[in-house]
Amino acid sequence: MIAIRKLAVILTYAIGCCGMLPLLPWLSTFPRLALACGILSGLWQERRGIWQLKPWMQNVAIVPVFFYYALQFSRSNPAEPVVSVLTIMLAVRLSGEKTVRYCLQIYALSMFCLASSSLFDLSPVFLIYLGLLLFMVALALVLLTFHDQNPAMAVTKADLKRIVFSGILMPLLAVPLLLLFFPIMPRTQLPLWNFLMPPVTRTSGYSDTVQPGSQSSITESRALVFRAEMIRQLQPQLYWRGTVFNRTDGNKWTRTSQIPAELMQFTGRSVMQTIYQEPSVHRTLFALDRPAALTQHRMSQSPDGVFELWRLSGKRVSYAAESQMNGVIQQRNAINRKFYLQLPDHIPDRIQALARKSMLSGEDDRTKVALLEKYFRNGNYLYSTKELATGDRALELFLFDKKQGHCEFFASSFALLLRIAGVPCRLVGGYLGGDFNQIGGYYFVTEDNAHVWVEAYINGSGWVRIDPSGFAANAGEVWTNNRPRNFMLQASMAFDSFNHAWNRLVIAYDFEQQMNVAGRVSSQIQKINPSIILRSLLPYTVGTLLIAGILLLVKRSLIFRPREQRILQSFLQTVERTFCISTGEGSVGLFELSAEADNMYVSDFVTIYAGAVYHDRRLTDDEYLRLQHILRDLKGIIPKKS
Repeated sequence: MIAIRKLAVILTYAIGCCGMLPLLPWLSTFPRLALACGILSGLWQERRGIWQLKPWMQNVAIVPVFFYYALQFSRSNPAEPVVSVLTIMLAVRLSGEKTVRYCLQIYALSMFCLASSSLFDLSPVFLIYLGLLLFMVALALVLLTFHDQNPAMAVTKADLKRIVFSGILMPLLAVPLLLLFFPIMPRTQLPLWNFLMPPVTRTSGYSDTVQPGSQSSITESRALVFRAEMIRQLQPQLYWRGTVFNRTDGNKWTRTSQIPAELMQFTGRSVMQTIYQEPSVHRTLFALDRPAALTQHRMSQSPDGVFELWRLSGKRVSYAAESQMNGVIQQRNAINRKFYLQLPDHIPDRIQALARKSMLSGEDDRTKVALLEKYFRNGNYLYSTKELATGDRALELFLFDKKQGHCEFFASSFALLLRIAGVPCRLVGGYLGGDFNQIGGYYFVTEDNAHVWVEAYINGSGWVRIDPSGFAANAGEVWTNNRPRNFMLQASMAFDSFNHAWNRLVIAYDFEQQMNVAGRVSSQIQKINPSIILRSLLPYTVGTLLIAGILLLVKRSLIFRPREQRILQSFLQTVERTFCISTGEGSVGLFELSAEADNMYVSDFVTIYAGAVYHDRRLTDDEYLRLQHILRDLKGIIPKKS
């Protein structure tokens, strides 16, 4: 036998933990400690059976906590005080005795805590916790109902299975309603916190400026930037274009909005992508270099192939992109050479001398680019994110002394030397590479893929992509993806594929999509012709009614049998199977059957049943329920061997 109260207490602690776990990463130290102390205190008192923390003590303890966090509440910090108070209230309730009333309070607080976690994050993990919480609460409510009737009640394993089944069945019955309301109920992108204050988002490796020498080292991050659904490509072609830096001032490259008009001419193979971009502090939209078109509303397009949102939305952005990937974009008009040859006010003498020396023999722009590339390849330069040159002389130190740096050093110095030599050029910022998820069929691009390269204008060709970082002596080691295809990587890809599907199908399902669904449904309804449908269904309707009529005539006595007959038939079958007694019609009476079986359950059933039916009256609801319980107990008896 299993005690109902013990099961209810175990479920109560499990529900409390399930509601709190998604919120833990966003809590400060004190609420976390309070929660741990509350759980440990409750378990310790539960084991001893002595509850030293009385309800009035718990209520008094909550009051100063409430006032403390109420004073911290402000427009700039409204969420943390609220979730902290909820956490501490839950901890206090978990530390006390688990009466029916306090258990219900714990269930409610757990749901509030889980809902509060959606203020910060609404990932697929939230759905898992929500499902677990709903199933456990439904089961706990069933157990508490029995516990409220009899606190000392204990059940058999068979009864426990029925209770568990009943508890699980209730949430499952709500699934059809969820599927019904999902397309029509309003929703928001994650996190919900965006409605209350500007989104707090990460600053990725991508930046609005390029300034080598601003830091001595770079720490890489694997935070997600965007996913791109597309056919798998060769890794060297994965340049994701973001913005263009067209003006230089010392070591710093920036973008000016006064961009000369360009008429691009796209030729060659095009690649289609569907981009799912994470929330960002930048308005830039990314696509394979070079994008010809993006299907995104509320955006602007610049002549140099830069696409930007009109304003920051603070949510995920999805769009389709078409790109030409051959690395060369032809122009149908002449470019403004003066604009793309602008130089900083002061250029170190050694850099000017290097530009004249390395490209002096170049007769045209193409030859000058080739000579500079040869210099970088033979210069023993190393790609590195550590021990970088810093200060105003960073580029000079990189070119002549340290000879190591990351993509900003290579691209900035290469572009500066080109401009000194009279070759129009600019920097392009974006991302390079990405991991291909074979399960989901998309590329996973992270912050550590941030990259900068050069576009040089060559007469007769147009804008040509040049990646000076590839000229480094150790470029092969840096850009080769040698990640082992082990089980952990496969599991990570599977989970991310699920995460992507969740974001795409659930989180990104917004009001615009709802209107599209409603429009499609409305158009389909308008096409419906009721008369045609009725004529097509008429043969099936007639056939169904005919079969139903035959069944009613043949099986009427079985279909409409009173419940007295149904339960008697089930009783006789159970007695015959359990006690090996023949109960054929007319072979033995109920009282003779009871005497022959010599069983308490059989005797009780016969007494109740005969007391009603043999006195020409129907079974009452209470009698019928008692007979069902007796019949259930009879079915649990091990049958005798014949």
